[in-house]
Amino acid sequence: MIMNGIFFRRSLIIFVCMMFLSCSFVAFHPKPKDQKPLSNLFSSGYQLFSQKQYQQALPLFYEFLNTHTQDDDNYSWALFFLGISLRENGFKHASFDVFTRLIEQSPNAKIVTHVLLFLETAINQGDIGEDYIRETVFCSKNFGYVEAPLSAFIDYHQGMCNWQKGYIDWGNTQFEKIPQNSIYYLKYQYELARLMIQTNDIQKSIEILENILNSEILTPSLFEKTCITLARLFYEQKKYLRADQLYQKIHKYHPEQSRFLLERAWTHYHSGKPDSALGLLIGLNSPDLNHQITPEYFLLKALLYKDVCNYQKALTIVDEFYAKYQTLINDIKNRHQWVNQRQALQLLSQKKTIYQELHVLTDLENEQISIKHIPNKSLSDHLQNTYLILMNKHKNKLRTIAQKEYERMSNQLLTFEENMRLMNYEIGLDMYQRVKQFTNRPKHKSTTFKIDNPVIYPFIDEYWNDELDDLRVSLTNRCQTLEEWDIFFK
Repeated sequence: MIMNGIFFRRSLIIFVCMMFLSCSFVAFHPKPKDQKPLSNLFSSGYQLFSQKQYQQALPLFYEFLNTHTQDDDNYSWALFFLGISLRENGFKHASFDVFTRLIEQSPNAKIVTHVLLFLETAINQGDIGEDYIRETVFCSKNFGYVEAPLSAFIDYHQGMCNWQKGYIDWGNTQFEKIPQNSIYYLKYQYELARLMIQTNDIQKSIEILENILNSEILTPSLFEKTCITLARLFYEQKKYLRADQLYQKIHKYHPEQSRFLLERAWTHYHSGKPDSALGLLIGLNSPDLNHQITPEYFLLKALLYKDVCNYQKALTIVDEFYAKYQTLINDIKNRHQWVNQRQALQLLSQKKTIYQELHVLTDLENEQISIKHIPNKSLSDHLQNTYLILMNKHKNKLRTIAQKEYERMSNQLLTFEENMRLMNYEIGLDMYQRVKQFTNRPKHKSTTFKIDNPVIYPFIDEYWNDELDDLRVSLTNRCQTLEEWDIFFK
């Protein structure tokens, strides 16, 4: 979950990523062959490695690689052990960089198999994104010598490589090799369901997703992804109850929790449950989520108040929208640069592709800080160069993603502005029409209403998160009573 405390630093990172920094590949530079080889470096390093003294083993493997060429029988193993040692010392991204080099060199099947197993575990644990590994490892290599069950891991990612390049038939050939009792077959089925959505075969997509949910080998992450996709499809089909049931199965502490609360609020709104819809929107004001409020929040909230003829409150929500976004809207219309716009940075930081890159950059920054604890200056300098290259690479990638997301976000914000302007007009029109309706209506005893929008479910300190999807408010319907402002239309 994106927390308040790191938002400003993430915004700063996005700003820094605007600066292009040149980078070049820094590899190990073997010394000339005529230098006396230090044959005991590898054996000493391996002895320390086997005793799990990874910090002491690191400089020995590094020195061995610097004093030997790739022709040495132990070179590839030294590189492999260096990668493991880096990982055990907290330099996971540097270790991934070493492992991708190992796979590119393909020294022998045994080492590559060990590396692939390590990468599979890292992906499953969330240490690295599978898209990054797919791009750097699988899209241009042949791993025909790898056997099951690891071969399913390879077939899935290589099939995805082909699909992403538009080679559907080639991708299908890879997917057909995956056993149906493998988790990677379910992942393939999920991607197939997404492909069916693109081809507008919605019913087929729903069938596939429901079959995935019935599997006994489903992982928690794939379960949530399937629930989210299926809930959105049911929402589009106006099957709001089924959609809401699926939303409720998503873990409360999901990184995109604010997005799901808003989607559930729309589901409740269309189900004719405005009280619970407003309760979900109020949940977005919790300490962890209030910085993730989007323009869509104001549109739905204004609709809820307008539908119960609470026009003053609806107009207040419209005013809040303009107070929050008018400056950004003006900057968009005037085509100003977005890197200095705090609101733009706030909205962009909520995009999944961006906060994933921000997370990587934060990890790289923290790992780079830890380099100071390495006493070996040569190894320390090498790691500094490695992390400089990795950070520049991700900053440039973030710059490209952020620019595309900003263009998309700008169009969405301008659309919301038009909707809010129309909302303002419709509220005024409804206010005028109500007076005409009440003019010819017999007088009834005035109804006593509660104070506007009292919260029935109180918020108590840190218990916000436990109550987010269960908040209810009293949304008073004022459509049968004249308001104070009605006199101005008489």
